[in-house]
Amino acid sequence: MAATSKAQCAKCEKNSGILTCDGCLEKFCRRCFNDHRQDLSKELENVVYEHDMLKQQLEMPNANDSHRLLKQVDKWKNGSIDKIHRLAGQCRTDLVKLLNKNKDRLTDRVLKITNRVRKGRDDEDYDERDLSKWMNELKELKDELIEPSNVRVEEDKQQSSWIQKIRVHEDFRDQAKDGYPKLQFSSLSPTKPPEAETQLKTSSVSEAYPTKLSSEENKIIEKLRSHDTTILDVGSKNISDAGAKAIAEALKTNQTLTTLYMQENNISPDGVKQLQKP
Repeated sequence: MAATSKAQCAKCEKNSGILTCDGCLEKFCRRCFNDHRQDLSKELENVVYEHDMLKQQLEMPNANDSHRLLKQVDKWKNGSIDKIHRLAGQCRTDLVKLLNKNKDRLTDRVLKITNRVRKGRDDEDYDERDLSKWMNELKELKDELIEPSNVRVEEDKQQSSWIQKIRVHEDFRDQAKDGYPKLQFSSLSPTKPPEAETQLKTSSVSEAYPTKLSSEENKIIEKLRSHDTTILDVGSKNISDAGAKAIAEALKTNQTLTTLYMQENNISPDGVKQLQKP
């Protein structure tokens, strides 16, 4: 009967391989196996180092103040400060909220990695596959912290050349996983004012909108029908759903308005849908 040859140690290639690593599936002699585990321990320290550095970045106070996207907003703001001060402030607020929300998600994911790495080190229960997975996850989270894939600042190309409006919004490629609702953003696209010879059909507010409106809402409707303004701020005017519907109807014929601010009013989601209709 022919003798069965023994497999050589994958590292020294001298001694017989009597121990197999479950991670790389290589066979080692006892001495080389111990050396192999020491090498894995060093790799684990690299994972721990990347983990600690990322965690330190997440725990730094006010880290978002120097974010690249915020600097982009600031540069745009400084170039057109007189015209866009209000809009830039709102964009910064929205962006900080989204970055903080993104940071909170990353912190939760890092905590899960913390527990897995700690358990693996304490139990001596890890191999190459675990180290590679942990390192890749940390690098992915680090890249996401620096350059979020679901947040961007962009110019609204539909706006007049008078100024390029920028918007802050969040992409929802991970919506199902994270469970966050989708945000809707809409803007008013400017059109050319009516020609001097064009005759516009006019009627009273009560004729066009039979639903009873407040005096403040009637003033807003008349303002929209006058075609003499490009920016209108009606924030904190107690506008109701009926008022929102009347404003939406007036916007269909208004040909001069480019920007409408309606924050802090009494408009329900149904009223918002009226304003969002084309």
